[in-house]
Amino acid sequence: MPAQDVEKIADWDTFFSKCMLDHVEFEKFPHELSQQSVRSPLGGRFIYQAWAQQRHSSARIRDRLLCYFELLLQSGVLNDAEVLGCILRDFKKIVHLGENGPNYRSRQTTEAAVLDRLSFQIIQRRTIVATASERIDTLRTAKPLITLVSTFTQTLEHLAPIEGPFLEIGNALGQYIGAYINDLSKVGLLTSRDGGPPKDLKIWFGRYLPPFVVLMSPSNAQLGQALDILQKQSGLHSESLDTLLGDAVVNGVDLNTMTYQENVLDNPVIITRAALYIYLNAMLIGRPLYDDVVLFSYLNARYSGGIPTLVTDLITATFDVLANAINRTESNGSIFIYRSFLTNKLPVLLESYSTMIFPPYSVESCITEGLSRMDPPADPYSTQSFDLLDSSGMLSEARAEFLFSCALYGLIPEQSIESILGDVPMQSLPEGGKYSKADLVEQCTANPVKIEELVGELENMEGNAAEIAAALVEIFQSLCSTKDTITLKVICNALSRKSQALDVLMLFCQPSTILQPLCELLDHWQCHEDQGEHHPVYDEFGSIFLLVLVFRQHFDLPEIEFGISHTDSFILKYIRRGRNSRDPSELSEQEKMLLGGWIKGLFETEGISDELMSTCSPQDFYLLVATLFDQSLKACEAGVLGLETLKGGFEYLLEPFLLPSLIAGLTWMTHRLLTPASTSTTSLSILLPTLSLLVHPPSLSSDALYLHAAVLAVTALSLDKALASVSKLHPRRQDIEPLLATLKGRIRHPRNAAVSVSELESWCGTPGGSMLSALHNSIMALVNWSTTGMSNAAPPNYTHRLLLTAVTMLGAKVVLGSLLDIIVKHTPNGASDVVLDIVTAMICAPVANDGRERLSLRQVLQSAYNDVYTLSKHDAARAEIIVRLNRRVEVQGGSSAVGGIGAELDVNAAMDAAVAADGTDILLDMGDGTGVTAEGQAQMVDAINAGMEMDLQMADVMGDVGAGEDFLGI
Repeated sequence: MPAQDVEKIADWDTFFSKCMLDHVEFEKFPHELSQQSVRSPLGGRFIYQAWAQQRHSSARIRDRLLCYFELLLQSGVLNDAEVLGCILRDFKKIVHLGENGPNYRSRQTTEAAVLDRLSFQIIQRRTIVATASERIDTLRTAKPLITLVSTFTQTLEHLAPIEGPFLEIGNALGQYIGAYINDLSKVGLLTSRDGGPPKDLKIWFGRYLPPFVVLMSPSNAQLGQALDILQKQSGLHSESLDTLLGDAVVNGVDLNTMTYQENVLDNPVIITRAALYIYLNAMLIGRPLYDDVVLFSYLNARYSGGIPTLVTDLITATFDVLANAINRTESNGSIFIYRSFLTNKLPVLLESYSTMIFPPYSVESCITEGLSRMDPPADPYSTQSFDLLDSSGMLSEARAEFLFSCALYGLIPEQSIESILGDVPMQSLPEGGKYSKADLVEQCTANPVKIEELVGELENMEGNAAEIAAALVEIFQSLCSTKDTITLKVICNALSRKSQALDVLMLFCQPSTILQPLCELLDHWQCHEDQGEHHPVYDEFGSIFLLVLVFRQHFDLPEIEFGISHTDSFILKYIRRGRNSRDPSELSEQEKMLLGGWIKGLFETEGISDELMSTCSPQDFYLLVATLFDQSLKACEAGVLGLETLKGGFEYLLEPFLLPSLIAGLTWMTHRLLTPASTSTTSLSILLPTLSLLVHPPSLSSDALYLHAAVLAVTALSLDKALASVSKLHPRRQDIEPLLATLKGRIRHPRNAAVSVSELESWCGTPGGSMLSALHNSIMALVNWSTTGMSNAAPPNYTHRLLLTAVTMLGAKVVLGSLLDIIVKHTPNGASDVVLDIVTAMICAPVANDGRERLSLRQVLQSAYNDVYTLSKHDAARAEIIVRLNRRVEVQGGSSAVGGIGAELDVNAAMDAAVAADGTDILLDMGDGTGVTAEGQAQMVDAINAGMEMDLQMADVMGDVGAGEDFLGI
């Protein structure tokens, strides 16, 4: 154990001793506890160890100590799982040392009393509704509880009937079991999808509670009877237990596994600078994966109450990520979102923690310390020295913006900015001061034109984006609720043409927060016959629908992110088949009539009549667009329709109220270009002039100009690739290059974690011959950075895309095996805890839900953890590392796949996170990553980015608890 952690435990020991000697009042203890947590942040199990050292034979002193214990639980410094694990270790020591051991009687008395207080706390906690995180914590308590029950039973069964101090512990343990089962029922964790308790709970309680009841019944028949009845009423029993458990568990492997897991000793977590650097990089590398609940849970679990250190490290890590992006010459869009997070989001986070910082620390001192780590050592506060790390001056500019945002939030006085910068700032606080969401909503309600102004201000680096985003979200939801589509059109048009504003919005909400009400409105859009003119109906529908499509393309969103709850959704139909044309024989009579009406309106009459639009809903029209394009071009190829007539008809689609339909049309044409039949000279002579008209129209109205730009932003990337492919087949054609030139300035790459060809080439060309070698080198750079001892060392080159791509190409199983190899390799030189912290951050880092089935590193780690006893027989060092790594991931991980905030907790999903429920998933495995040819790398990039799955194999993710199979083969 590191010396500084031993000192912290001793410091907590002194703290508790002083509280006892000074008779600190219970009302004042939480304040003293908070200050102590800031001075000496430490994990819960070590704090309990220090508390338990205060055991005393005096009942009066022991009662005061137990009251402090209750306050430790209430404050969140300790939790049930940690305490039960400590009781288990203490119980084993008591049994091993016997009556001659130190504090033999007081130890037994204390363990019984602690269990009593835990039972009381469970009852008290359930007077309020449990949060999702509390329900997961409740599930996490199951494993240490069952391990304690089984160990207690096996240790004392030869002494039955038990009596004396052991009977006191048994009675208290039985009472806690009863309270815990009741708590599971109250928070809804005894009902899974199949109507019964989750399988793991049923297995564990079904196997290990009956022997405990048998042991206790001779000494306390009432307790034994009560537990027996409670177990049957709750469904935590099984008449065919062997079927549930399988041979491995019946033969005792499950108990051995759980006992082994509990007996692996752990050290306090080493807090490395690299871990938070990795976490923030993963959070911002593609679509901002920000979730308040997830991030706060991660930070609080990681820093265990050390708020000044947390705040300082968070500031440093944010600047580290920005500096890395600048040094890697990442895209302007990526650098923009890093700066916006720094200026607009970070001060909001710091404000949340500011009330938990006490003297001698202050928010200002934390900010100063965090910024000083980015300066060369000669002059920590010099702007000139800061610029040495940043030839562009962007970091210095960002630092000033950050400080003014902090001043806007009242975190530091404005006059302190100059002293921190070491120079006179060139900017000032925004003229309007700090915005208020309520005021903004009121202003926009009175004057909808204000909405466009606010959308533009989202891109500013002034610190007001949080209130603007909150106001826009409320306005969105209110307008959708009231069906005020006229005002919705204004806000949707403003956002559709500002992709960076969408990025900023995602720092403060989830995609479904905005998309779900919009999709609900579009799905249930109704056109009334007495509405009069129908052009505005199409106009408003198209603007709202365009924003949905821009969202989808810009963030590469899967269907699940839209928040759509019904399968008959127009949005889902469009996503799944909107780009595909259908044969007329597949259309219904109504669809044939509508298609005929649009063909006649475009090519045979003087325009789109209001009568046509009154008989065809916008939803029906958008689902027919691809077929409309297909039939029109076929008619032109057959000579039924002239090229100029075709172009003249399609020109109507450039009107603002129909422009969003070009997304389906251009997407269909893109796929048509890639079919062999369409590359003939005849087909191209029709396709390319039509494309030229739609991509680069000779004239557009001002309203249409912005909409057309948004349409091309959605379609340009795929269309550019298709035209480039056609150009290679027809190098002499002169009409392709102008189209490519027009598209070049319109291409918008999705904000996702997609890998570029050059990146893949560099990784696969790493000495050593594989992507795993590149991953190993990246981790080594992070380890060296974390152990250099220089607080102002520049961050190493890092991108989380490397890990994500390795998992996609090689499979989580192979990648986790490589990560474990690295930790094992550094165990002899004492750096394993540093590597452990870095790998923990990689596994806990947020991952976008792409809607595809694929094993995650966390799932594979959980499977290895379940099989760790078998592994320990031939590789004890590796088995211990898996246990330690899994503990850290369970504590820090929370929910790593980011979804909607406040979503209802699913029992089986919670079991996956907390106690490894059963499940199957698809494992993508391409071997070890060697032998990748340069010719195949571009195709591999497309395959990775499209989520293509090669060499698929099914794998049992979790398996039954204690299954003996060596899943990782390690």
